[in-house]
Amino acid sequence: MQFLPKAENSRFLALLLAVIAAALVYLFGVHWWFTERHLEIASEMSDLRDQYARFKAKADQKPLIDRQLADVRAFEAGNPAFLPEGDFDAAAAGLTQRLKQIGSSHAPDPQRCQIIRNQYSRSTEPDPFERVVIKVRLRCDLEPFAGILYDLESASPVLFIEELAIFRQQGYLVPGQNKLSNYLDIRFDLFGFIRKPGPAKAAEGRKP
Repeated sequence: MQFLPKAENSRFLALLLAVIAAALVYLFGVHWWFTERHLEIASEMSDLRDQYARFKAKADQKPLIDRQLADVRAFEAGNPAFLPEGDFDAAAAGLTQRLKQIGSSHAPDPQRCQIIRNQYSRSTEPDPFERVVIKVRLRCDLEPFAGILYDLESASPVLFIEELAIFRQQGYLVPGQNKLSNYLDIRFDLFGFIRKPGPAKAAEGRKP
């Protein structure tokens, strides 16, 4: 009775065991350490290629975006809604001069309409752009004031009138005449905007 395998069977069995051992070594020693790592790297590279493609698509749009920004800046530069001056004091002086010119065009005779007071005032309203305000007091007849009001509200750049108050007064002595003349005591805020951030926007821009 023979318990030992034949020599040729022993060689075949040894070869089979060697193949199994090599497969196990590859599976646990090479595949998980080398192949899986390379698959992870390949996945990361794929993600990076996708990110690059997205960034490149956005970069390719930069010339178009630059042109659109230039168009917006050109529009703002020619926008008649803003006062032409670049700072508050210059804009307030220009606003006062405009008021005087409009007043003179409707009332060449200063006795019919004159500016009693105009005072600059910095606004604290949360406007997106800086508001330039002058507080105005007029002594004026109704007819010229109606024309002044119309010209101010239809002006370019755009002007606004708030806090309008009109009081009828009596007792103004007309020079050269022995009679009293009635007139209107008119007070209002006249304002426009310059291309600078308003107080709220400026404070927001200074936040860390």
